[in-house]
Amino acid sequence: MKYSNDENYQKMTGAPVPKLVVSLAVPTTISQLITTIYNTADTFFVSQLSTSATAAVGVVFAVMTIMQAVGSGLGMGANSLISRKLGEKKVNEASCYASSAFFASLFFGLLLLILGLSFLEELMTLLGSTKTILPYACDYGKYIFIGAPVMCSSLVMNNILRSEGEAFLAMWGLSTGGILNIFLDPLFICNYSEPLIESM
Repeated sequence: MKYSNDENYQKMTGAPVPKLVVSLAVPTTISQLITTIYNTADTFFVSQLSTSATAAVGVVFAVMTIMQAVGSGLGMGANSLISRKLGEKKVNEASCYASSAFFASLFFGLLLLILGLSFLEELMTLLGSTKTILPYACDYGKYIFIGAPVMCSSLVMNNILRSEGEAFLAMWGLSTGGILNIFLDPLFICNYSEPLIESM
């Protein structure tokens, strides 16, 4: 449900606290659950390729965790500041915090992209990749690093929506991507596995 600014303010400041916590926590929990499910789906379909490919996912997962830490850290910090400023009806200050967090996430995402692609093999080796796994880890890691600015900024935007009381909208944003990922995994990963198996 979409609220106007005044309605949102009344909801966030006037609703009973237990009801408000549930209305914000349930969509957040659902979106995190779908994210966990699609990570599991990724691992399942990649496992159809080879054990080395599956191991590469485990290596690169550490990189994804770093990106999630950057995006969530900036987003949660901004979330706290924005919600307080909106509660004080200082909308311009809240907008400044939101903009700062968004552009900071883009900056750090681009930094991760540049450093990650510049030292890709060294980083994969440092994270535990063996010579057998290294080609798979580098292939997968390359695309993960390319998506770093988008991943970091999307997590910030998701937290900003929650700070405005739009937890359901934030849930749809994360859930749509996760569900699309689950349905597209068989199409792209399984089709890729055929030439891979033939070449072995």
